[in-house]
Amino acid sequence: MTEFDTLQTKELSVARNFTVAGRTGRPAYFEALVGAQMGGWFNAAKAQLTFGGAGQVSGMASAFNCEILLPNLTTSGGAHCALELNFNFTAATVLQANMDVPQAIICAKVGGHQTGIDAWEVLANAAAIQFSGLTGGNGKVFATGSNSASNATLKIMIGGTAHYIMLTTTPSTV
Repeated sequence: MTEFDTLQTKELSVARNFTVAGRTGRPAYFEALVGAQMGGWFNAAKAQLTFGGAGQVSGMASAFNCEILLPNLTTSGGAHCALELNFNFTAATVLQANMDVPQAIICAKVGGHQTGIDAWEVLANAAAIQFSGLTGGNGKVFATGSNSASNATLKIMIGGTAHYIMLTTTPSTV
């Protein structure tokens, strides 16, 4: 395809059965080979969900959904995650040290009209990250309890070592 070729379709569905043990697979792959400096934004793939004038949803809406359906058996190994993010560097990679230009594994933005953002931010169910399905308890991913600094912790792994983000049910006024 040249730079200006397009593929238009009502719906694109990619499915492939993998039945040979030991294979690796990627039923859909998007790659953009960039040989020149691009403009203000550039993505290899984008998912966008746009609601029109009467558009709405009665359940969950998302622009992109990642799910992994685990087997009904005890696995013999391997890592499992619903979303894998890789931020890869070459030996010569040098990134800008500019606080106005994020260099991060995840960049999350809230955008649009400030009136709508302000109204959303004060909702009781508004959050930067929402987890469902975690049950609190001693030694769990979501560990509940109390000490002088927090009501609970959230377990994260850094380099194979468990670390805990301290949480409190009282918002900060700092």
